[in-house]
Amino acid sequence: MPNPYRLDPSFEPIAYSLVIEPDLKRFAFTGSVSVTLKAAKPFSEITLHAIELKIKHAKVRVNGSSAWIAAERIGYEERYETATLRFPESVPASEGVELELDFSGLINDKMHGLYRTAYEVKGKKHWGAATQFEATDARRMFPCWDEPARKATFELTLRVPKDLVALSNMPAVGRKALPGGKLKEVRYEPTPRMSTYLLAFVIAHLESVEDTKRGEVPIRIWTTPGKKEQGRFALEVGRHALDYFARWFSIPYALPKLDMVALPDFASGAMENWGLVTYRETALLVDAKNSSVHARQRVADVIAHELAHQWFGNLVTMEWWTDLWLNEGFASYMGPKAVHDQFPDWQVWNQFIATEYFAALRDDSLKSSHPIEIPVQNPHEIREIFDHITYSKGSSVNRMLEHYLTEPVFRKGLSIYLKRHMYRNARTDELWTVLEEVSGKPVRAIMASFTRQEGYPVLFVRENLKGIEVEQHRFFFDGRKDRNKRRWSVPLVIQMQNAPKPVFAALEKPNAAVPLPATSGWIKVNSGQSGFYRTAYSLELHNRLVEALSASELPSTDCLGLLDDTLALARAGFVRTSAALDMVASCRGYTDYNVWLTAAGTLSAAESCLSETPAQDAIRSWARGLLQPLAEDLGWEPKPSEGHLDAMLRSLVIGRLGYYDDPVVAEEAQRRFGAFIKGGALSPDLRGAVYATVARHGGIAEFNQMLKIYRGSPLQEERVRVLRALTFFRRPEIIHKTLTFALSNEVRNQDAFMLLSGFGHNRVGRPIAWETVKRNWNKLVKRYASGGLGLMNRIIEGAAGGFQTEAEVKDVQRFFKAHPVPGTERAMKQTLEALVATLRWIKRDRSDVEEWVAARAATQALGGGLAEKTYSCCGA
Repeated sequence: MPNPYRLDPSFEPIAYSLVIEPDLKRFAFTGSVSVTLKAAKPFSEITLHAIELKIKHAKVRVNGSSAWIAAERIGYEERYETATLRFPESVPASEGVELELDFSGLINDKMHGLYRTAYEVKGKKHWGAATQFEATDARRMFPCWDEPARKATFELTLRVPKDLVALSNMPAVGRKALPGGKLKEVRYEPTPRMSTYLLAFVIAHLESVEDTKRGEVPIRIWTTPGKKEQGRFALEVGRHALDYFARWFSIPYALPKLDMVALPDFASGAMENWGLVTYRETALLVDAKNSSVHARQRVADVIAHELAHQWFGNLVTMEWWTDLWLNEGFASYMGPKAVHDQFPDWQVWNQFIATEYFAALRDDSLKSSHPIEIPVQNPHEIREIFDHITYSKGSSVNRMLEHYLTEPVFRKGLSIYLKRHMYRNARTDELWTVLEEVSGKPVRAIMASFTRQEGYPVLFVRENLKGIEVEQHRFFFDGRKDRNKRRWSVPLVIQMQNAPKPVFAALEKPNAAVPLPATSGWIKVNSGQSGFYRTAYSLELHNRLVEALSASELPSTDCLGLLDDTLALARAGFVRTSAALDMVASCRGYTDYNVWLTAAGTLSAAESCLSETPAQDAIRSWARGLLQPLAEDLGWEPKPSEGHLDAMLRSLVIGRLGYYDDPVVAEEAQRRFGAFIKGGALSPDLRGAVYATVARHGGIAEFNQMLKIYRGSPLQEERVRVLRALTFFRRPEIIHKTLTFALSNEVRNQDAFMLLSGFGHNRVGRPIAWETVKRNWNKLVKRYASGGLGLMNRIIEGAAGGFQTEAEVKDVQRFFKAHPVPGTERAMKQTLEALVATLRWIKRDRSDVEEWVAARAATQALGGGLAEKTYSCCGA
């Protein structure tokens, strides 16, 4: 059955000539469009996409005839987001059909379609306008064939206030003043063939820094007035990334210029519009004195991701949203390559594992997950798949595939694929075809098991006389059995103690024996964490790995994998949670930021098992003892020889000790905050940790001081730091004030979710925030459920995702059932599934964690070392 949300394939748009005139006082616009079409058959009506538009006139002609045929009726189908033009007579099939329409619409405040953005110039509020069309919102600004495969060229003309800068995908080729003296007309070069969602423009008071070296693509970073110097770092990163990808793909950047714009209002992180990439300010701007190293890295990460899209997504586009991962999974994998090339000391790939890879493993272990390649029908379904499966799992399986094929082969294949399909569309199968051609390996068979079915395997590993035996089963977050008995083709990389090289093998069946050289040492499956699966070891193999961690024999990458796998196996019931805590205790000798970021997650999870029990104070005390030596070594001030990750580790450790109520850290944080308030210096790398610690131990005076920082800072990064810190206050009256502030006009719509979802970690604030979300549900749905759907899903996951009692979980369940919102169904299902699984885990393992903590306390009291291992393996 045809998808009613898709348009008639017998019409093929070739070129759009588009004129838009925005009115920034009335927040409205008028426009006209002339579309050149191919019509494969005679027609008397045309249906195209249009929503929230009023089409005033429509007419059609064929082959340049002087005889225009005006539409006699224009009808709208809101459900399908279409308009149908009906003509009084049949129009013959032709490759030269011209369709002209006049229309009007509103400049909305939803951060999609054509929307408004506010900023200040010399203390006075001004309004600009920007577009955000991905995935299906070009239709909100002009009638069009709003599907990725309906590529065409776009010739845009803007009529805007004469004092504003107007940018679009292509360079301007004509400017002239319009009668009346208030407006100017700006005409742009036609674009290459591209999808509608990549068309873009920005209109505002803007200034720029630029890199316009002779012979190179000119790059400009645009900001609202007074911020352009904060674009210098982005300019450096953008030049490197653009050149890197051109070399890596052996394909030059396709457009004559690249503009990147920091927008005050933006729903996501950034958008890869071809030649005009738009960003949140926090994703593009770096202040030399006030930005943290973490913020600098985020800017580099986001820019590299968006510029990778200029090839994967823009030059070659997925045919339909089912293959969205061809855009996002590849940009999410290629982006870190460019960053690593420019900043090798950042250990980007370890950070990738600790964030993207583990996030994908977590979400894909839920029963409510979905395949990477997922059929989607309508705009709500399309928006839902901009998630960790598409981005993080997509990039993780790309990493696995490159390790399997080797980088030179993978690189050659991607270059051929891009050249073969440039300016056109492609499907996943067409990529596998190319990679099989260049590698001679069964890429399609291996990858189909990871992209066309949801989930991934856990491998149960034990020794035999000749090596190891491996058995695979689908891994579920809650440990349930897989009734469908799914199987995967799994590339194995196995490292043994004292072996010079790893052993490579493949698991094609439910179980197999893998021969290995004889060893009595440790054996690490999935060495380097390149494979998308988890590993559960027999007791003997597990204990050897714990000893190896205690001796710091394993690389940080493998330490990360063992930490995350063991916690996941504990939550699923395959091992006890005490085994995960033993893993954390064994990592004392590591000083890698990513190791401690992952260990902090295990400690937080274990503490949740003991929430509001006498043992909770004991585990917090043990965590303080674990982190204090690191804090003493790092200190509060940077050392001359330290690097990027040392600064990030210091912030992490101080922040965690503040959370664990370490009295020394709390006192020093309060002292430094007090000095900062009085005009002293406070390192931007420490501000997040200091603000959060002060909030956790603070009252109304500290709350007001933080609001003063928020209101007085022109740097959006600093304002975000304050917002995140506000969720650490524990006094109910301050939490209520914070949530009222979140819904006020002082907090931009793009940022309010940080407060509404941010109290999930706060035992006192969690129920108050949830009640606030429920009470304001209709307001939030109206604000976010279309253009800001991703933000609505984050509110759902954050506000409801931290509960730990049956009564609270049942309340969430009842509310979700009574308040469905299209496009949030999966977020609701996944939140509930994780809540129910967490309840079972806490019931099952609370006593185990209590016993472990008691044993540790007794051992510490006696001045002893590690307690006896408490690992029990339930699956291998």
